[in-house]
Amino acid sequence: MNYYQRIQKAIDFIEAHLDQPITIEACAKEAYMSISGFYRMFLSIVGYNVKEYIRMRRLTLAYYDLIRSDEGVLSVAIKYEYNSADSFTKAFKKQFGILPSKVKSVSSQHGINEFVRLNIMEQYFETGNKALEKKYPDIKVIRKLEDMKVACFTYFGKDSENHAFATMKQWAKDNDVNFHDNSYRIFGYNHPDPSNVDDPSEIYGYEVCVTVPDALYAQLEDVPDDFVKGTYDCVKRRILNGGKYAVTSVKRDETGDIGTNIIAEWKRFSSWIGDSKYLWGGMQYLEEHLGFSESDDHIGGVDLYISVKDTPTDSLAQKAEKVLPA
Repeated sequence: MNYYQRIQKAIDFIEAHLDQPITIEACAKEAYMSISGFYRMFLSIVGYNVKEYIRMRRLTLAYYDLIRSDEGVLSVAIKYEYNSADSFTKAFKKQFGILPSKVKSVSSQHGINEFVRLNIMEQYFETGNKALEKKYPDIKVIRKLEDMKVACFTYFGKDSENHAFATMKQWAKDNDVNFHDNSYRIFGYNHPDPSNVDDPSEIYGYEVCVTVPDALYAQLEDVPDDFVKGTYDCVKRRILNGGKYAVTSVKRDETGDIGTNIIAEWKRFSSWIGDSKYLWGGMQYLEEHLGFSESDDHIGGVDLYISVKDTPTDSLAQKAEKVLPA
């Protein structure tokens, strides 16, 4: 389940309980996230913090209750968790510019600042190819993944992923960055991509990237422009380029192993892109690591992202170009 789906799950929970008490802890639990991580991710995806979303949705529902029913202002205020008619009236007027007692007047029944239920899947994901969605129900296409400022470290050699993670975990600990609180997003990828080296069996590197706030980002040096392969001398910074990406989720098997499932899912992605209307978009493909223990060990799943772009035409030549990095 990717971050967008997690936030949508929390929104669905909120929508089902707008006339009941709602705690942030309960919302975060629905999203399988820590409270701090949930706050941050909800704001990033929705554009409002969770308390604002709840308040504006409740006021919108209250408006229509007042329009469509004979309920009084106090009754509606209590229904939507306001302690008094006065506090409800103040919030209502601030959002709609009118008193709740006046909503049934003809002049007030147009131009209100209505706040509709958010459907993240419709807003952020492309839909419409029913045959493709039926064949690959778990693969979604994000219209635009935003650029991300990250701290990063590449280790080149045997067991490169574990070595890269060990360095990033120590750096994170030294800088009060906790993977397990979900306030940060942790990505990784082969660097350089083994498909781009002369011998595909050659040892290659793995880069771990962690999203960081601007102040911490400013303290780091850029990844050198001429860096091709090797181990960074220290943690660096870079921008992970956004754009249109397809994403799917990978879970661990019953033994706790996830590597085999990741390999299988990358191969499945190759089939998906061949069946779809997309070409490979040219950006770095990503593995987002989800779920960390209190000691910041990765114990959860992985979301896989591939950069895609629309196919200009359906020619056979362009179909042949639909390839995915190994």
